[in-house]
Amino acid sequence: MQELNNRFNKQAIELLKLSTILNPKNSYKLFSVEDICLLVNKFYHEDFSNQEKNYLRFQLQHYELDILNHPKLKEFMSSIVDSCQGLVETEKSTIYPLIDRLIRLILTLSISIATAK
Repeated sequence: MQELNNRFNKQAIELLKLSTILNPKNSYKLFSVEDICLLVNKFYHEDFSNQEKNYLRFQLQHYELDILNHPKLKEFMSSIVDSCQGLVETEKSTIYPLIDRLIRLILTLSISIATAK
């Protein structure tokens, strides 16, 4: 933890922690619609309109049920990168476009933060 504190600022660490909510490991045990909405409001407020933020909440509620019951999506539960790939391959990215966008933003920003220091 000390290594992380030395390498990343407080905001970057908070972003990384909140990003783990979308990690599919352990059958999405950390998944929380409220925490994901907090993540969007705090770190991605300019990437989503107010209307999209409201719609994202509904997408997340459906996604939470769908992801665990979809046989093909279960194959993509090893990492957040895999879950993004799974959304595309199963064409669920068209059903959950805001979730797909959020995952891509998280992946892009996490890499940006890691390479910035």
